[in-house]
Amino acid sequence: MMVNSRVLVTRYGGTEVLQITEEPLRKTRGNEVRIKVECSGVALADLMRREGFYPGSPQPPFTPGYDAVGIIDDCGEDVMQYAIGDRVAVFFNGVGGYASFMYAQEDEVIPVPDSVEPANAVSILLNYVTAYQMLHRFAKVSKGDRVLIHGASGGVGTALLELGRLAQLQMYGTASANKHPIVVSYGATAIDYRREDFVEVLAHQAPDGMNAVFDPIGGKNWDRSMQTLHRSGTFIGYGYTSVFEEGSATDWSVRWRTLTEAKTTETGNPVHLYSVTALKQEKPEWFLEDVRHLFSLLEKGELRPLISHRIPFREVAVAHELLAGTQTAGKIVLVHP
Repeated sequence: MMVNSRVLVTRYGGTEVLQITEEPLRKTRGNEVRIKVECSGVALADLMRREGFYPGSPQPPFTPGYDAVGIIDDCGEDVMQYAIGDRVAVFFNGVGGYASFMYAQEDEVIPVPDSVEPANAVSILLNYVTAYQMLHRFAKVSKGDRVLIHGASGGVGTALLELGRLAQLQMYGTASANKHPIVVSYGATAIDYRREDFVEVLAHQAPDGMNAVFDPIGGKNWDRSMQTLHRSGTFIGYGYTSVFEEGSATDWSVRWRTLTEAKTTETGNPVHLYSVTALKQEKPEWFLEDVRHLFSLLEKGELRPLISHRIPFREVAVAHELLAGTQTAGKIVLVHP
């Protein structure tokens, strides 16, 4: 009997709360497809949900994970657009991706081009869509614009760098010193966030200020990022990793709500607080359009996602430990047998 293996967060806590459970597979029905997963993406928000830091974190037990790519192995009787053997991508709202099989409605899946490798495809769904939408749908960057990218060596950070290079932006990226070669390889100026004050560095190197800042850190870092903006520059916050060291999910929620309602900084700069899941619900057509565009760039070889590690699915705790550390750069992918 075929079984579905799923990762469960059994309670809030460290990697010890991750367990793998197995359950019988069921047949598809109606417009459903069943996907045998090849790769699942790992994100910092998965770690936040595991710890219970993410606002609105589901109550345990739950299966984390945003994104997956795999092969359809069963179709419901009403499925018209897909067939067994098709490779597809699927994106969730942060829950469900860490599984060896998954079920989705026909209109929820996206075809993956034959020439695109699964780990590269899964990098597009969360990291590159996030980066592309922040750059082009919110910041509306133009050639020559100056941008500051925090966490520049991470999954979204490297996506921002690669898409920013395509858009011919002038980029500055904060990262630890050992990651500077990666940041520089995309044509950006690297800033050591541990030893340098990025506000002072940018005041000297780009005194006119940033046209856009992308900040997943939150807390005091948001306030300091806003100091680097050009008078018409845009601030985009898209995470709050500072909750690992300071504050709580409540602090995050309050700050997020306050800035969302204000829509500007204290000096009047535009503010956008970006959530890929919220925007996907609000503008599903944008998500599909942007994924297809990014897949086409991937197919042409214009994008080369940086894959940090490919970790066997059952070693999910190792993947979380790596992502929580400081040695990884780019995307961590869980690989299914």
